[in-house]
Amino acid sequence: MFYAIIHSKIVNLGNICLLVFFTISITIFGFTSNNIQKYNQKNTTEVTKKENHFPYDIKNPNTVYQLPAHLEEISGISYYKKNKIACIQDEKANIYIFDTKKGKVKSKYDFGNDADYEDIAIVEDNAFVLRSDGTIFKIKNFETGQNKTTKIKTSLSKKNDTEGLFYDKSTNSLLIACKESPSINTNKLYAGFKAIYKFDLKNNRLIEKPAYLIDLSKTNISTDTGTIGKYFIETAKKLKFTDDISIFHPSGLAIHPIAKENIYIISSIGQLLIIMNKQEKILSIIELDKRIFNQPEGISFSENGDMFISNEGKNGGGNILKFKIITDFHNNK
Repeated sequence: MFYAIIHSKIVNLGNICLLVFFTISITIFGFTSNNIQKYNQKNTTEVTKKENHFPYDIKNPNTVYQLPAHLEEISGISYYKKNKIACIQDEKANIYIFDTKKGKVKSKYDFGNDADYEDIAIVEDNAFVLRSDGTIFKIKNFETGQNKTTKIKTSLSKKNDTEGLFYDKSTNSLLIACKESPSINTNKLYAGFKAIYKFDLKNNRLIEKPAYLIDLSKTNISTDTGTIGKYFIETAKKLKFTDDISIFHPSGLAIHPIAKENIYIISSIGQLLIIMNKQEKILSIIELDKRIFNQPEGISFSENGDMFISNEGKNGGGNILKFKIITDFHNNK
């Protein structure tokens, strides 16, 4: 047993040394142009095919809305009426209404005690706010001075680290994305997946079987990253330092209003956007440029298909990026 443990530690140390050497090689020496060219040729077809599902120019936002300092840690958004986005930040029990036409916060509504709030969904005159431990807060008539807050406990908990919330009108339910553990109990662990649960608003209860499971084992996240990133991620995976599921941790989600079978799921860790259909097939994996997306936390759509992504700030207010839908995609639907 002693020798087995020593051997295991030596192997792990060897792997660490290899990864360090590999990283230094990338930094100092880079890759030869032949290696880069061969790698790009190998992956071009797959990436191009995936991007056909994505009707936005993700590298060029049409509008950047700068947010005030008190929204530095904006954690979720919901586009709920023309030119109006409801925003939540993860430390205060406040709902902020951002006016996209005027480019500023127009109003603020308090709903309770400060906590770790992660996302927001608007259903008619009511707001639903998700806390990281799976608790939902319903704020009835949130835009009036007489709003009433109801606390709804679910079977989800801190181990799930619930971060994404979206109202699915087609099923009259709230979709809840788990950043961490996909399971509620030990009988069904759903190891290797990320989970999205459904909260039935008619019966006011959480359905304890995941509505959707995100299976990244059937795809390859590294094919959509930069050239050096591809090498780094694949090497790290071979050495078992990481895997696809550890690179992707959902922080927000939304169903596309035109391509209604498509679910957009954003991850601040790894800075990725995944498009998955309701049959759980991964359609696209989009790498988000770190120069544009500081820390993407929230995602929402207007009725015409324009996409909004919120980013936490760094030493200042966060922002909301607007991406207009590509007209050809709109016309083909």
